[in-house]
Amino acid sequence: MESADRVAEARKRLAAALDALPELDRVVLSLRLLDGLSVLEVAGALHIPASEVERRTLAASRVLARQLGVRRSHRRVA
Repeated sequence: MESADRVAEARKRLAAALDALPELDRVVLSLRLLDGLSVLEVAGALHIPASEVERRTLAASRVLARQLGVRRSHRRVA
């Protein structure tokens, strides 16, 4: 049961960290990482430049990692 409690706590922390992001950052990150859309697909869906999708994805990922105390590798999000 301890493992289930840790998972539940991690989910709560992740949800809170996601909720703290600005709405557009949260949407971009969700479309990229959860829905698996490409940068160009997200840019087209949201009518924003691809460079902004890349910037927001990186910035939001860094914020989440910092809030959750996660060390990030130096790999880029594809």
